[in-house]
Amino acid sequence: MKTAILVGASSPLDSSFLQDEKGFFVACDSGYRAFLEQGKEPDLLVADFDTLDPSLVHSPKDVIRLSPVKDDTDVFFALKFLLERGYEEFHFYGCLGGARIEHEIANVVLLSYLLDRKKKGILYTNDNRQELFLLGKGRYEFTEESGFLSLFSQQRGTRVSLHGLKYELDEKELDPTIPLGVSNEFLPGRKAIVTLHEGRVLVVKERRKNEKEQDIDR
Repeated sequence: MKTAILVGASSPLDSSFLQDEKGFFVACDSGYRAFLEQGKEPDLLVADFDTLDPSLVHSPKDVIRLSPVKDDTDVFFALKFLLERGYEEFHFYGCLGGARIEHEIANVVLLSYLLDRKKKGILYTNDNRQELFLLGKGRYEFTEESGFLSLFSQQRGTRVSLHGLKYELDEKELDPTIPLGVSNEFLPGRKAIVTLHEGRVLVVKERRKNEKEQDIDR
């Protein structure tokens, strides 16, 4: 599966993921600063340079310069560009927290754009501690030992069953105007099973810590 890592204008608090992630790297305007911090050049820079000083740009492998007068955000333009080239999985950093709120909402909307096209998209919070993604009809398993899992209905008629979590549901209809699914909890030693019978949900999940993060917590 061809994977792309897109970094937005809300620079992550920790950009070391650029050394760990695998795939095609895209800087969206001032998301380029995260690459500068890591001494790394993106495979592609997409920018209208409204938040990035062009004099800071060194040598990305490719650059697409956009007009600031356009219909698409820099991130959305980059996403469509990559879809045309066969990419199927997208990881979005620097797209939540610290950015203008309308851009953050626009980035969440892109998860629906991807799900409609049967592609995978994950948004990471600015501290890289949580991830947001959409689920459509199906059965999903999670093996986290702790942390929170929240589900928000994205359309009327959404029905969900939850098992192996602190709060369980059996074919419960979730109303998109009521946040019933907020802050459920994983249970140690239990496999969490989410069954989406109809509709789609926005999921907010705490990320599983990697070995480096576990060492810091110790």
